[in-house]
Amino acid sequence: MALYVTAVDENSPAERLSISVGCALLAIDGHPLNDALDYQFYTTPAHFSLALCEHEQHRTVQVEKGEYEPLGCNFKTYLGDEKHSCSNHCMFCFIDQLPPGMREPLYFKDDDERLSFLFGNYITLTNLSEHEIDRIIQMHISPIFVSVHTTNPQLRVRMLANKRGGEVLQYLPKLAAGGIELNCQLVLCRGINDGEELRRTLQDLLALHPRVGSIAAVPAGVTDYRKGLYKLTAYDKESAAATLDILEEFAARCRAEYGRSIVYPSGISPLSARSPRQNSTMNLPSWRTGSACGGSTTTPSWRSWITTQALCCRTVLML
Repeated sequence: MALYVTAVDENSPAERLSISVGCALLAIDGHPLNDALDYQFYTTPAHFSLALCEHEQHRTVQVEKGEYEPLGCNFKTYLGDEKHSCSNHCMFCFIDQLPPGMREPLYFKDDDERLSFLFGNYITLTNLSEHEIDRIIQMHISPIFVSVHTTNPQLRVRMLANKRGGEVLQYLPKLAAGGIELNCQLVLCRGINDGEELRRTLQDLLALHPRVGSIAAVPAGVTDYRKGLYKLTAYDKESAAATLDILEEFAARCRAEYGRSIVYPSGISPLSARSPRQNSTMNLPSWRTGSACGGSTTTPSWRSWITTQALCCRTVLML
């Protein structure tokens, strides 16, 4: 793959090297250029060789510039190519539940590790190869945000409706061992990945501490636009309270052992009239809370499922 130049900055090293619009940048020091991350990473040094193709003629130029000085090439998108789309068919996907007639970008399902690093979008890892995982580690693309949902391989295959859903869980310890910080998300579906499955997932993820910086748990949103989709049962006050008990149990353990909650029931606000407490999502390492994988639309908070009367004596998490 090559990166095609759409503009060249004035007085830049690229202009001095006579790189022009339409030129294809092929490789730097033998490393193929696939996107803007490759370009930014490999153009950092003060000296490197650049292979390019212009007017169907291949040539290699020796670049000399200031370290970290931009080379000066621009591409059709800030990523250098198109956004990577989602290959899953999650049983809880909020985009599948959107009403018709909205802006077209709202219906695009992204699953792109570059957007995870740049903007905090959650990814499922199912469209990543070993080579791409190695690149994340080599370039130290950190932190990244992962929609885990469950660490049970068979259950994850079922929830994501993707045969790679289970096997890619092996990437989590590999990324952690490579020094990549992981902020994880669990979209909880009643009777599916809560209860004992939730306990398993929390135990598995916390085993990767300190590389797992946060685990945000949100209830699956259910809208009126679910025709033909997997039948989800919304949480009621009893099932939500039982799920909160598990999350709070693990958060309390984390506070005792690590000094902070790590496990966050996302979107909960203080509900106790007797003892107002700090919002459980304050200082959450994730850039935002309550968002499902693949975009920025928010899912309903646990408060949507629980009445104040049912929890008048419950206190929420403190960091």
